[in-house]
Amino acid sequence: MSLDVQEIKSAIRIHDYISQLEKLTKLTLKNSDIMLGAPKTKLVVDLPTHNKPCYEYVEQLYQEIGDRDLLMQALRTGWHYISSNGTTIPVSKEKYFQQLNSSQAFHVAKQRGYEIPEKFLTTKQFCYGQYEAYSAMHEIMHGKALGIWSNKANFSNFMYNYAKFYKAIKLIAPQFIVPSSSYQSSIPYILDQLWVASHNSNQVRLLGLEVAGEQHFLNGGHSKTLGNEKYLEKLGFEMYHVASWWCRVDPYRVICEFLKESGIFPEAQQYLIGAELDTIDKYVCGICHRPMVRLGWDWIQQCQIGDRTVYAHKHCVAHKVADKLSTRGRFDVQSQRC
Repeated sequence: MSLDVQEIKSAIRIHDYISQLEKLTKLTLKNSDIMLGAPKTKLVVDLPTHNKPCYEYVEQLYQEIGDRDLLMQALRTGWHYISSNGTTIPVSKEKYFQQLNSSQAFHVAKQRGYEIPEKFLTTKQFCYGQYEAYSAMHEIMHGKALGIWSNKANFSNFMYNYAKFYKAIKLIAPQFIVPSSSYQSSIPYILDQLWVASHNSNQVRLLGLEVAGEQHFLNGGHSKTLGNEKYLEKLGFEMYHVASWWCRVDPYRVICEFLKESGIFPEAQQYLIGAELDTIDKYVCGICHRPMVRLGWDWIQQCQIGDRTVYAHKHCVAHKVADKLSTRGRFDVQSQRC
C-alpha cells in the first residue's frame, strides 16, 4: 500500500519523532501516562445570586484573550448570559492556531500590565500538542469522535451522558492568562485551555488543561505550572497536566482522559473507538501494520476480518472494503459512511 496518504505519513513521522525523543530524554514516553498531574479534590467557585445582569464583561471575554480578572467580572455580573447563550467555544481552531503562532497571549498580557520579556514576544511559543488537543476538543464538543459507532442499545445511553456533559460546559477559553504570583509584574501563566463547568445551581468549576510540551523535559524541567498548584488553587483553578507526545498521537484519547479524570464526563472513554490502546506502541494498523495516529476524529476505525476485530487506518479500511466489494467477499466493517 502506498505511503502517500496523509494519515499514514503523519503516523510514521510522529512515531519516529517520539522514538528520537525517548533517546534524547532517556524516558519511556511510549509507555507513559497521559495524565501527568491532577488535583486531589474538586474546587468550586460560588456565584453571586442577586447582582443585576450585565453583558459588558461577557462580551469582552468572548471577543478577547481572557484573563482571571475579566473572567471573575464576567461571572459576577453576567453568569446568566454565559450560562444560557450557548457560546461555549468562542475561538475557532484557525484563530487558535494564529494565537499560538504569534504569541498573542503574551502581547495581550503586556498590554494588561504584566512585564513580559522581549523573547516571549518575539519567539514563537508553539507546541503542536497544544493545537492538536484544542482541535480534538473542538471536534468532540461538536459531536464528533464519541459514540459514532455505538450500537442502538448503547447509543441512547451515550446521548444521555453526552447531553448532560455538554449542558454543564459553559465556556472553553484557550490561551487564558492567569497570574503566577500576587505581583502583577511577574510573568503570568498562559493556560492552554480553561474549561468553565457549572456545578450545582450557583457554583462553577474552573478547570485548567495544560499540555506539558517536550521542551520542558528536554530542558530538564517540568510543565510551566506543575508544582505551583497550591497558588492556582487559591485562585480557584483545578490544574490538569497532559503529555504533549500523547497529544501528537491521539489527542482525542487525551481529551477523554481529562474528561474522565475531572469527572465532568467520566464515561467519555467508553465511547471512543480504540480507547483500550493504552500505550503508543499499540497504535499499529491491523491491516497494513504501520503506525497509527488519530489527528482526525475518524482516522482510526474498527473492523472485523473473519473472527478478528482490529483497529486500522481509515484509508486501509476503505481500501479493504473496496477490494472485498470487487471480489464479493465477506467483510464486515464499522466505519464512517459518506
